Amino acid sequence: MPASYPKIINYLSRCIENKPLPHAYVFYGPDDGPKNQAALWFSNMLLRNKNLKFHPDLFFIKPEFNEEISINLIRQVKKFLTLRPYSSEYKVVIIETAEKLNSYAQNALLKIFEEAPNHAVIILCAKTLDSISDTVVSRAIRLPFWRIKTDGWLPDKNTSDIFELLLKTDFPNKYGCVEKLDPRKALETFESWLNFLRIKFKTDPTKKITDLLTKSQHIYFKLNETNINPKFAYDELILALWRI
Repeated sequence: MPASYPKIINYLSRCIENKPLPHAYVFYGPDDGPKNQAALWFSNMLLRNKNLKFHPDLFFIKPEFNEEISINLIRQVKKFLTLRPYSSEYKVVIIETAEKLNSYAQNALLKIFEEAPNHAVIILCAKTLDSISDTVVSRAIRLPFWRIKTDGWLPDKNTSDIFELLLKTDFPNKYGCVEKLDPRKALETFESWLNFLRIKFKTDPTKKITDLLTKSQHIYFKLNETNINPKFAYDELILALWRI
């Protein structure tokens, strides 16, 4: 059981107790270890699987590094779910790195969501919500798995002052503020920004902070996992600040 996310584990435990279960879940965020552990723990709880690894009512998809998830794999998922459970009340599908689902696979998965039998439970594990189509995400329970250590990359006073100005709705020169941030330290800056937002959220959990925290996490993921130009990351942050 991933102990680092007790609220999510408690929620999933209540889901098991308070039937019927939703057919689809999206576990999203960069914290891959606990995220994947939670998916496996949840499936084993549903299946009452003491073996913890193999179970005839568990279908597991984990693509290779450069492999996309094709519609053929989702067709196998459909066949698997069509059959009655072998020894459990449910049949569970876990799809790791669900951001690798191509568009055809996502459309096929959406159809499965819409026609899923009562015994079907599908868990998607993805880096971000925007890596999966909105129609798929909207039909699933969404649970976030991301954690930034608040004792690391805390902003210095100058950076903290810039962050405070960025949050002000009536402050017009947001772009000028961002230009003062060092693009060579974009990853560290975004970690500090996320910690800054988390502290704000704890004291004042408004929709604005929630939306900005979610969007900033997506940008941080792109910086950490792709070759996005840091200046583009800052531009994306500016757009998010203006829209929220």
